[in-house]
Amino acid sequence: MGIDKIEAHRQLLLRKLQAELPALGFTPMTPQDSPSPIVAFKRPNAMNLRPKLNAAKINIELYDDRVRIAPSVYNTMSDVQRLLAALSQ
Repeated sequence: MGIDKIEAHRQLLLRKLQAELPALGFTPMTPQDSPSPIVAFKRPNAMNLRPKLNAAKINIELYDDRVRIAPSVYNTMSDVQRLLAALSQ
């Protein structure tokens, strides 16, 4: 696959998250143009999201006031859509 292809794949997923999560009440902490393999968002009481994420079988890092999402080569846009759907409930 190659590192360049892995990074390009991951960046598509990260851009989708950066575009969609603010409308769901998540404030971006990671700059839009960041090459980082993760994105972080502020969200008050983020730990309260655990039950709906568990129900959807989604594992992301939750903290008191933020979330951290780290998609990788094994994730697809379908996974991102499933996360967005779970968070919009």
